[in-house]
Amino acid sequence: TVAQNIAFPLKMAKRPAGEIPVMVKEVLDKVHLVDKSDRFPHELSGGMQQRCNLARALTVDPQILIMDEPFASLDAQTREIMQLELLRIWTEAKKTVIFITHQINEAIYLAGRVIVFGARPGRVKNVLKIDIPRPRPLAVKRDKKFLDYEDSLWNQIEEEVRKTMVADQVIYNIDA
Repeated sequence: TVAQNIAFPLKMAKRPAGEIPVMVKEVLDKVHLVDKSDRFPHELSGGMQQRCNLARALTVDPQILIMDEPFASLDAQTREIMQLELLRIWTEAKKTVIFITHQINEAIYLAGRVIVFGARPGRVKNVLKIDIPRPRPLAVKRDKKFLDYEDSLWNQIEEEVRKTMVADQVIYNIDA
């Protein structure tokens, strides 16, 4: 069940059995899934499954939370709602989050800083501080400042993609 999934890392960490249900309820409350605690993950929507995953990660109180493309499988509307939810939870939990995404607007919306990696070999190409006040409503994605950040990041990424395409072409020609 959802509750068992969330309790699992606590059991592995050998937390006292009496504390586990209390901690599970606290984190379920934080991600708005208390009423789904007895459900099985396959019975949940994609967004609820992602909130369950986030709850499981938060139970062990990590200093850093690494999220690798967590919303990639969600439809556009659910993805935006999950972005709002993540910002709400981030504000409450006060955790450092490393959020890996290929969605430029998602990176700008969620981040305080966006790190652009270069093409092979992977290296940091640029670190862009996002100077948009919080809280950030979804409507900020249509502001000029937001769109300027998006253009800047797109240009940097396009440059790296083109380098990769040229390198691939050279390799292809050598093999031909």
